[in-house]
Amino acid sequence: MEIVGDIMEMAINHKFSKYDMRFLIKLKVREFKKQNIHNISEKQIEEYLLNIKWKNQDTLSMCDIIDNIMSLQVSDIFDYLSIKVVKEASHLSIQDFNEFISK
Repeated sequence: MEIVGDIMEMAINHKFSKYDMRFLIKLKVREFKKQNIHNISEKQIEEYLLNIKWKNQDTLSMCDIIDNIMSLQVSDIFDYLSIKVVKEASHLSIQDFNEFISK
């Protein structure tokens, strides 16, 4: 259980940086890949956390950060990405979809 040991060491030392957060996100991506979900990236997880989960948070404890990342579900990311695509598509014109429209 080397992963748990790394997290425990961070918690004991009370040193938590953006690099530690990225490490946890990498672990989450690896967990998703073990579940045969290969199309979720570290960047997408980070965007979800910053833009949705932590959007209105002024401060977060180290325990909250760890818990938020490790308890993240695939459905959370898919919901976020679905909404993001719809929002982005709403700014496009019908001509932008010509290749998808059969003639």
